[in-house]
Amino acid sequence: MIKLICFGLLISLSCIASGCYSAPKANTSRTSTTSETPTTAPYAEKSATPASSQTPPSSPAKSGGYEQAFSDYNSKNFEKAEAGFKDVIAADPKHADAHYHLGNIYYSRKEYEKSLPHFEEAAKIDFKSVDKLMAWGENQRELKQFDRAIVQYQRVIGFDPDNANAYYALGLTYVGLKNSIAASQQLKKLEPLNKSLAEKLSKEIDSMK
Repeated sequence: MIKLICFGLLISLSCIASGCYSAPKANTSRTSTTSETPTTAPYAEKSATPASSQTPPSSPAKSGGYEQAFSDYNSKNFEKAEAGFKDVIAADPKHADAHYHLGNIYYSRKEYEKSLPHFEEAAKIDFKSVDKLMAWGENQRELKQFDRAIVQYQRVIGFDPDNANAYYALGLTYVGLKNSIAASQQLKKLEPLNKSLAEKLSKEIDSMK
């Protein structure tokens, strides 16, 4: 018996030495906890569209309300466009373009009191839009709100230092204020930008003399 046990031990030792015995392999089929979640996962949520900027299901942008109103506007069907833009604004009071185009409709009719609040709202929402700021300023100038109009033109120039229309409008505003010196200063800035507008402004300044 002792001999048999010793013989068995010798066989086991010889197998280990020769490599015929190996330890059980670890289970590598399960994903480790460190690789289950990619390292970029936290940034994925940040790249999603914020809820505040998503278009609500009932938004005019989804229903085509704004697109239809804008199409009517381009087709010069202003009465229909007016009604369409009003509907858009009723559903989305912060729709800058709807305010802007509705303001243009009233402005074209010389209904400056009605166009002013829409230009103002459009410019406040889309505050970097040169077109909306210019429209607001032009409307104020038509209402002889010269000091307020100057502010809008100066903001336009701040965004676009080579905007000839802003210098021209600013010059006309100073003409309205009977300030020929300030108007002439705008003329000097306008001349290298747009000779045609400069000639018009020059005539306005000369008419003050």
